[in-house]
Parts: sequence; structure tokens; C-alpha cells
Amino acid sequence: MGSYESGKYSLGYIDPSDVQTKDLRQMQDWFYQSNYPTNSCYWLQGAIDKRFKVGDQQLYNQVYGQNQQNVQRFFFNLIRRHINMICGFQRKNRKSTVTMPINDQDDPLVDDYNKVFRWCDDRDGFQEYLSQSFEGACDTGETLLHLYPDYTFDPISGDLFTDCVQYNNYLIDQYTRKQDLSDCNGIWRRRWTSKEMAKMLLPGYAKEIDKMRPGGMKDGRFPLQAELQNVAVSNLFTYDEFYYRTTRPGKIILDPYTGEATEWVEDESEEEDMMERVLYEQPWLKVQNAQIPTVKLVITLSGKIVYHGKNLLGIDEYPFIPVQCYVEQDIQAYAWRKQGIIRNLRDAQFLYNMRKVIELQLLQSSLNAGWIYPVDVVPDPKCFRQTSGGDGFLIPLKAGRNVSEIQRIEPVSLPQSLLELSQSLAEDITKISGVNEELLGAATDDKSGILSMLRQGAGLTTLQTIFDKLDYSQRLYGKIRLQAIRKNFSKGKVRNILGHDADPRFWSSHSQKYSIAVEEGNYSTTQRQMELQQLLHFKQLGMAVADKSIIRAAFITNKRQVIEDMEEQMQQQAQQQQEEAKQMAQVDQSKIMATMAKARLDIAKEKESYAKIQDIQASADHKKAQTELDLVKSMLELETMDLDMIHRSYEIAMAIKGQNTELSQGQLVEGKVIQ
Repeated sequence: MGSYESGKYSLGYIDPSDVQTKDLRQMQDWFYQSNYPTNSCYWLQGAIDKRFKVGDQQLYNQVYGQNQQNVQRFFFNLIRRHINMICGFQRKNRKSTVTMPINDQDDPLVDDYNKVFRWCDDRDGFQEYLSQSFEGACDTGETLLHLYPDYTFDPISGDLFTDCVQYNNYLIDQYTRKQDLSDCNGIWRRRWTSKEMAKMLLPGYAKEIDKMRPGGMKDGRFPLQAELQNVAVSNLFTYDEFYYRTTRPGKIILDPYTGEATEWVEDESEEEDMMERVLYEQPWLKVQNAQIPTVKLVITLSGKIVYHGKNLLGIDEYPFIPVQCYVEQDIQAYAWRKQGIIRNLRDAQFLYNMRKVIELQLLQSSLNAGWIYPVDVVPDPKCFRQTSGGDGFLIPLKAGRNVSEIQRIEPVSLPQSLLELSQSLAEDITKISGVNEELLGAATDDKSGILSMLRQGAGLTTLQTIFDKLDYSQRLYGKIRLQAIRKNFSKGKVRNILGHDADPRFWSSHSQKYSIAVEEGNYSTTQRQMELQQLLHFKQLGMAVADKSIIRAAFITNKRQVIEDMEEQMQQQAQQQQEEAKQMAQVDQSKIMATMAKARLDIAKEKESYAKIQDIQASADHKKAQTELDLVKSMLELETMDLDMIHRSYEIAMAIKGQNTELSQGQLVEGKVIQ
């Protein structure tokens, strides 16, 4: 925001004497007058719901008219435990706001978003405010989550804080149907602040605030606020924030080849002619002027309009997200459009209280139901109204009168059906709320564990609608927080949160539209605990997750010593494994040497057998040669013989030769067999 101290009304601050303030005031007045009748009906019913929850005994005459039976007002509150069970279940099963990648290459970007999300949640206590909003919705039907910047400790980027706005502190457009407020024409929130708080909410406007007096302006608006019942309200300012939907001029960049369209967002860090340079480099792009839907803010301090401009988050959405219970938008009666759990329990609670009062009256009447007596029997009729404290009471009689002249009225006996009716009314409250005995932990029947689990599941099914609406509200809130982070956080702040430079796509609106999806995940108090849960889950599934990664994500004291001990143990195990490996290597080497020795021995035996075979072959060849030599000698001796004798001798020699050959082969085979 700008500063009044500079002498200029800039960046949203306006001159109260300007004509524009009159138009803004008329717009606010018209909005309040148009939507007050419907919102006031909702405020009134919400106030009754709250009083039933806390157990206000003064409700009977105001809600159900005068009733003489309610002289003794007791409140046996059965509603609160049902609300506590539903809200306790939500607190026990909280979910974190996370971003999910649409494509695999978007994992680094998603990791950066999730870390910044976690830092913001821990910074402003988002989970507690979400639970408060859910409980308020269960009470009255609707509450608002409010995201706003605070520049107290960070004047440059600011911190994003969350607040819970209860039913009687805001006025909303009566024609709003969508939970994302995309069709909402306006929201007016009022709160009460001191002078110092007003200076913090309006930086640079301190001099003007010092001139103003906190007169506790009572303009008749928001009549059910708790501050109006406080006598110290005269020391407070009314701080009104009026958000209304309008449009702003913008430029859309069109790519006719890819069919993509995106808004051109001005960045102060870029040069003024950046668009012209982009269009020069990519001449096929087209620029189209458009009216972009946005939300503007008007701030009024004690009836004086001091600011008008874009909302403090710098985004085009409302900084509110409704948390709803039961909503029926098509009912004409606005008082019944938004309902909490309590709305349908009020009659059963009232009848149960009335029945209990009757039972107590009957029990009390049994002690002293009444007396019938002549008017001149006792000196003081008040003696019949005495109550017995265990010692009885005295009834004095006048002298000469007889005790038989007075007669005691017998008390009416308490019928058993009356007690059963009270029990039935108590069971009706359980049935109407949708919470069974298993969810309340009050089941008395002897049933198996499986049947009890089925009953719990059936009970949760009846409440699934409100839990789903809460999840949807959390996703919507995550989306506007993501936009606010991109608009407000500086690169240096994000670097300090992450411990490294953010992904270049972190600041791109295109990536938030096409690369990520905001979902709800398992809740943990820190990002590391969520990472630890995921690592342990993967470890249980059998995935190869390193123990060091689990220890790194664990949030334990003296982690450094644990890591050192783990590394020392790992080194000892590695040394032991190394020694075992050496021993195994030696054993394997010995086995290899024995195998080689055996192989050499087998080779030597084979060579020896081969040598013997060679000797047998040589001996056979020698014998063959000797035989042939003898044959030649015999032939020479037969030279003198005639041809016939030679021919006969030749045939005889060849027969002898063939016989010798067969004999040699038989000896060779016999020698191999012997070997």
C-alpha cells in the first residue's frame, strides 16, 4: 500500500473527500440492504444453534413460547458429544494440502510447491483454523476460511495467515450457489480493532488514524456480533472489508498454431518493452484485449472509506473459501438453506429436556405431594412446604385439633413408560445426527469386532457428504494460497524456505494450470514427517529404500550421533563382510587348485595311456615289416621255380599277409582294452 505520509493518496488509499467515496458508499449500502434480510435469518438461526450447543437454559421461552413446566430450567446437553465426535474424527484424520504432478517431468516443481505449502501451513497454524471452521460449519451450516497477508515481520513479501470467520461476522451475496464463490457478487466482513491494531492493518495511514476517535460506531449493522454486547466497544474501531466482483482490462496472448492462450502478466522486474520484444521474435502471436474477472476491496475504518483497489493478496479470486455442512440452495426460505448438525437436533433436545424436567418434578413430588387440611388446624400453612433433609419435618397443630383432620395426598407413581420415552428421545438424537453408538464409543451390545467395524463404516457413510465438502474446501483454499504465493513471495524468500533456488517454472501461471493439481494428502506436522511416512510405506512394500534416507527424514533428537553410530556399525559390518569374503575367496582358491591338480593328474594318465598305445602300434608295425621282409626273402628263393609255382607262391604269400594283418589289428584292439 501507499502512504498518506508522503502527501499522496496512491496505491489504493483514497481521499475521503473524493467523489468516488460517495459512489463506493452507495454501493456498500445497496449491497447491505439487499442482502441483509436473508442473511439476518441465517444469523438468527445460527445464534439459536450455538445456544443449543452450549446449553443455554434461557432458550425455552424464546424459542417455544411461555411454558409453566419450564420454571425449573435444566439442560441435559446431548448435542455437544455428537458434535465433538464428528469434529474429533476430523481432527484425528486431518489431511495436508499437497500438489500432484500431471507429468513425470514436473516432480521437481511439485516438490518445491509442497515444501512452501508446508512452511506456510506451519507458519499460520492452518490445520487448527481448518478444524475450527469445520466445527463452526457443523454448528451453524457455514463458516469462511480467510487468507490474508501480514507484513509485520516481513515488510517486503509478507506472511500468509489464515483466519476463521464465524457465521455472524460476514454478510454474503444471497444468490451465491457455487462453493468456489465464482458466482458471488460480494462479501462484507466486519471486525473490531483497537487503534494500534488499525495502524498495523493500514500501514502508512497512522497520522489519519491518530486524528480519529474510536467511538464504537453502532450503525445497526451485524447486530448479532459478540462485540456489541461488550461495554468496552466504545474503545474500538469498526474495520470493514467489502469485497466485490468486477472486471479489469487485460491482454491475452494467442498462438494460432498450437491453439494455446494465456494472459500476459506484467512483471515489475522485466523491462517495459518486453511484450514488444516477444512479439518481434514470434510475429505469429496475436494479442487480444479482454476483460478479466477479478475481485476488488473497499476498506472502511469507523465509517470512513480509506482504501479501494485490488484485494491485498493481489489475485483475481476472493480471499475466502466457505466450509459448509448441509446446503440446499433451491429452498426459498433462506433460514433453512444452510444448516448444521444442530439444526435438526433442536426439537429432540428440547423434548428430552422437558421430559427430564417432568421426571424430576414427579420424583420431587413423591417426597411431599401435598396436604388436605382445614384452614384453622395449623397455625402456619407454610409448614406443609417444608422439604425433608433426611430428618423429617414438623407440622404444628392448634390445641384441641386432631391429627386425623389433615390428610396427605399420595404422590403419583413414576410410570415405566415415561423412562422409556426419555431413552427413546435420547436415541432419536443419535439417529438424527447420523452418529451411531460405535462412533461414539458407547455400544453396549455384545457383537463381534467385524460387525462393529461394519457399523462404524455405515455411520461414517451417513457423514461422508460433509467430510467430502471439507476436502473440497481444502483444495480450493490450496489453489488460492498457491496463487498468493506466486504473487507475493519474493525469490529470495522462496530460496530461504527451500534451501535452494526454486524451479524456473515456480513463478509461471502456465505451470500452475497445466503441470500440477492441488489435492489433500496424509497429514503430518512437518514436511519431514510426511516424507518419513512415505519412505516407511515404500519400505514395507519391499522397495529398496536406504536406511540412511529414513534416518535423514526422521525427526529425532541427537540425530547426528545416531547417524555416526549407524555409519560406524555399517563400517564394522562392511569389514566383517570383507573378511568373510576373503575367507571365502581362499576356500574357493583351494578348491580351484585341487581341481587343477586333479585335472593335471588325469592329463598325465591320459598321456601315459597314449604312450602305451603308441608302443603297441610300433611293435605291430615292426612285426608287419618283419613279416613282409620274410615274404620277400621267400619270393627270392622261389625265383628258380616256374611261373605256376610263382603264381601259387604269390597267392599263398598274400593269404599269409592278410592273416598277419588281421592278427596285428586284433592285438592292437586287445592292447587298448587292457589299458
